[in-house]
Amino acid sequence: MKIKSLTYGFIIGGVIAGIGSLLSTPSSGKELRSQIKSKKEDWSQVFEEMKVHLGELKDSISTLSQEGKETVQQISKDLQASVKQWQASTEPNNQKLQQEIQLIQSKIEELESSLNTNNNSN
Repeated sequence: MKIKSLTYGFIIGGVIAGIGSLLSTPSSGKELRSQIKSKKEDWSQVFEEMKVHLGELKDSISTLSQEGKETVQQISKDLQASVKQWQASTEPNNQKLQQEIQLIQSKIEELESSLNTNNNSN
């Protein structure tokens, strides 16, 4: 892609340099028109090549865009699968943690109950 950009730059630069040199030469109007007519075919060929290259560039951008879209979709699917796998692998630990939390809560309630009973006795 960089080589194409460089080529386009050289072609466009050449066209601009050619036009600039033609317009800045100290020649009469007849001579200038004659030079322009003789170069007309060359310019037409250059512009046709530019149209072809621009078409190729457009196709390349379109292909790149489509490939990028497909890549993003695939990465998204892979991430979703990884998250699901991670959730499945951590589920047993989550259940154990929930059980331990419930056990701790019940022990705390028992402790509070026994403390309340001791305080009421005193």
